[in-house]
Amino acid sequence: MYKDGTVCDDDFNDYAANLICQEMGFGGAKSWSSGVSGYSSLQSGFPTRLDDVSCSSSDRSFEDCDYNEEDEDCSHSEDVFLSCSRDESADMDLSESDFYMIDSNGRRFNESGKEGLLMFRDGTVCDDDFNDNAADLVCQAMGFRSAESWTSGYLNSTNDRFNIFLDDLNCNSTVTSVEQCSYMIADHNCGHSEDVIIACSNNAKEVYQLWNDGRSWAVGVQVQESEISLPRMTGWLCDDGLTDYTALRLCNEILGTRFGKRAPSGALLEGLPFRTTNYTCHYGDKCRGVAYDEAEFACNNDTERAAVYCYNATEEYEINMQSAEITNPGGKIVLKMRVKYLKEGEVHHLHGDSAKDKISVEYCGRPIKLKGVFGRAGRYKVIGKIRGRPCSQECIRVLIEGVIYHEEGCS
Repeated sequence: MYKDGTVCDDDFNDYAANLICQEMGFGGAKSWSSGVSGYSSLQSGFPTRLDDVSCSSSDRSFEDCDYNEEDEDCSHSEDVFLSCSRDESADMDLSESDFYMIDSNGRRFNESGKEGLLMFRDGTVCDDDFNDNAADLVCQAMGFRSAESWTSGYLNSTNDRFNIFLDDLNCNSTVTSVEQCSYMIADHNCGHSEDVIIACSNNAKEVYQLWNDGRSWAVGVQVQESEISLPRMTGWLCDDGLTDYTALRLCNEILGTRFGKRAPSGALLEGLPFRTTNYTCHYGDKCRGVAYDEAEFACNNDTERAAVYCYNATEEYEINMQSAEITNPGGKIVLKMRVKYLKEGEVHHLHGDSAKDKISVEYCGRPIKLKGVFGRAGRYKVIGKIRGRPCSQECIRVLIEGVIYHEEGCS
């Protein structure tokens, strides 16, 4: 009612319904309609007072809307019937218990693998900013392991029975609960064609892991049957669809390195088959893969096992000390070592006199005078003379370009 009269449905929409409910002290509109039968005798006792109510997504109160109080061209069959939801002003925080699913008949269900309309409190959820990570977290909030699939659109005519109540649910890859996501309650810029339809699953969870094959990191797939069981290795990732950004995400999330990129692929290892393919990560979203099916995909067992380079600096060295001999008196030191040079995670052996010049050695905190660095392809014998008096703790440090890459006997 408006000023002792009814409201006509011309130009009326969800935004108008929400703002009018909020004007009356409610949190938003639950639903609205017109042409409801059974009230004609009541309606006929009132004039139509408000027509052409037009509100948009940019309006923040009913006063911002356009409407007509002076001239109307309506009958009571066009009167608006409005249902408002409870006052959310004291509870605008999202809770995991707010989510549930309904089927095409509007009935709640909690069944694994079944598709339904995602609901939030008394309304639907818009797909703006919704992503795979949001889908997983919402399903987990409803008691499932993860999301099986999600899309947006109409579930028969079920959507039209409800107002849209949650928008801009944004869950980036770092959050672990839907309560940590950003969102907008009781305010949206969506139509019901954007409502989220989701299917949740209790199937075993896939866990990705990296194994060092000597030159790079092979991408393997583990399966975790339950939250308390340990993951077991089941196969490998095919390199189809693997990008440098996906490699970076794998390195960040599994090994904790700052950088990562795709490495040359290799052959299957440990007698295990391909498990997943087309594994892809998008910025701010959870990574997803497709179950490998030999009838659908044709990954080569000898050449397409995915691999990545993981690293913390664009140039790094690895030193494996084979032996260290110190002669006292005389102050002679002989080191045998293997040195790897890694450029963006890829292994290159040091070789040539110019590379040898990068190596220096400290003994007990003092630089030693090198007589020579002999060898090639990363296999070196370093001979030097110790300056000053011997020390009780024979601490040896090997540096390359002034950076310490190996310490031995140092506390």
